[in-house]
Amino acid sequence: MRIVIVGGGRVGYQVAKQCAAWGCEITLVEHDPAKAKKIQEELSLRVVEGDGTQPHILKKAGAEEADIVIALTNDDQDNLVVCQLAERQFKARRTLALVNNPGNEKLFRWLGVNQVIGPVSLILGLIQERVDMDATTAMWMQGIKDLKMIQFKLGPDAPVLGRKIKEIPFPNECILVTIVRGDTAIVPCGNTLLEGGDLVFALANPAVQAELEYILSGGNDGAPAQTASKA
Repeated sequence: MRIVIVGGGRVGYQVAKQCAAWGCEITLVEHDPAKAKKIQEELSLRVVEGDGTQPHILKKAGAEEADIVIALTNDDQDNLVVCQLAERQFKARRTLALVNNPGNEKLFRWLGVNQVIGPVSLILGLIQERVDMDATTAMWMQGIKDLKMIQFKLGPDAPVLGRKIKEIPFPNECILVTIVRGDTAIVPCGNTLLEGGDLVFALANPAVQAELEYILSGGNDGAPAQTASKA
C-alpha cells in the first residue's frame, strides 16, 4: 500500500513509523528542512521537503499513485487543503485528515474529506484495517443541515489585513473555503495572507456568524457578512 503523509510532527512521525513497520510504502512531506532530514535518517523513509498544500509538492510525493493521502499537520486549514487537492486534482483513492480543533470535524466531512480523525490510535486503526483487508471502505457523507456558506468583503481598515490565516482566532465550527481576489479564486491555507478587497467565503454554523463578522471587520463599518448558500 502506497501512503503519502503530509506533516512530520509528533503525530506524522508515529503514523509513518508504524505504517512502515506494516510494510506500507511511505512518502512523508515536511516543510521544515531539519525535521525532514531527521525523519529520513531515523526512519529510512522517502521524505519530500516542501509545503504539502502546494500541488507540485504533492505531485512530487506521488499523490497521483497513492492509495491514501493523510494530512497530519497542526493546522486544520492546511489539512483541508491537502485533502481537497489530493482528491480533486490527483484523484486520490482515499483521504484522511487530522482535526486539531474538534469544532471543525463536521465541516471537514461536509467538504468531502473521506475520513476525519483525531487520536493517532484511530488513524493507525483505519490504516491497519486497509492493510489487513486490502479493500476500500465506502464512506457515507453526512448531511449537515445547520451550516451556511457565508461571504464577507474585507474593507481597507479590516484588522486581519496582512495577517496569516493561521494567526487569526476564528471561532469553532468555522473554516475558510475560498478567497476571491479580483478575478482569482484562492484556496486558502494557513500561510495565506488576507488583503483589502478580498471576498472571503466561509462555511460556518450560523451561531458564530456574528463573531466571524466581528473578527473580520473589527467592528468597523464595512460589507456585512451574507449567506451565500445553505448547506
